[in-house]
Amino acid sequence: MVRDPVKIIEKHFADFTKSEREIAAYVLANLRQIPFETGATIAEKVGVSQMTVGRFLRSIGYERLRDLKEDLRSQSINPGFMVTDRLKNLNKNSGEGQDLQANLQRDIEAQIAVYEFVGSDVWRNSIEKIISADAVFVTGFQTLEGIASDFCARLQYLRPDVTFLTSADGTFAPLFVGSAKKPVLILFEMRRYTKYSLKLAEMAKKKGIDVIIICDQHCYWARDYTPNVFALNTESQLFWDSQLPFVSLLSLISDQIAHETKAALNERINQMGELQSAFGVFED
Repeated sequence: MVRDPVKIIEKHFADFTKSEREIAAYVLANLRQIPFETGATIAEKVGVSQMTVGRFLRSIGYERLRDLKEDLRSQSINPGFMVTDRLKNLNKNSGEGQDLQANLQRDIEAQIAVYEFVGSDVWRNSIEKIISADAVFVTGFQTLEGIASDFCARLQYLRPDVTFLTSADGTFAPLFVGSAKKPVLILFEMRRYTKYSLKLAEMAKKKGIDVIIICDQHCYWARDYTPNVFALNTESQLFWDSQLPFVSLLSLISDQIAHETKAALNERINQMGELQSAFGVFED
């Protein structure tokens, strides 16, 4: 009988050790890449020993990585795509071109993984929470503050009571002691993780506040605080890790919310347009 590795990993995630969670997070974020991996390459990328990879595989019922690969293939999780003309053009370049080709392939795989979230349980649950919450708080720190802030600004066009949560007052009081009865926190994270993010997630869980975490694949602690985790593949051969998957996911989320709230959207857009005209901030 063919097993579903994704369901097995998600079911046992809470029981894994820290190292095993890091491996699990990597596997879930790189399902299309796993058929080309070895125990050694996974260990190197995650930063654990091959022995730990083997122990993780046995904990989810697999004696060898080959067995996991076979089940993934049976689940139709295969790479099967090509880029032709543009990839050939990159191939003609020397030195840097080879690196760009490999990075383009990584970006394509990461983009496909983002689109595969659409329609999943985490997708449906997160969209429902963003729409039904009486207030939405969005935050991100360090290099993700800009992306989080931009998403917050766009979300304000789609629904009322959306706030960008900052650490300025040192308390995050608007979220925890504000007037909202049913708030939701959308938290962005990417290595290196900030203490603010972890403490926010801990406090939100303690207070019974729904949390949606959008993070990179190495954020092993995210699922400790919410099942609503979008773990994105940000690996890159460029100088910085890629933020492209964040931008793509947020575009898809915004579009889904617009479709599901279109009955009230016209009035909201008109109101925002009137405010733009009144303050004259934007050029015609």
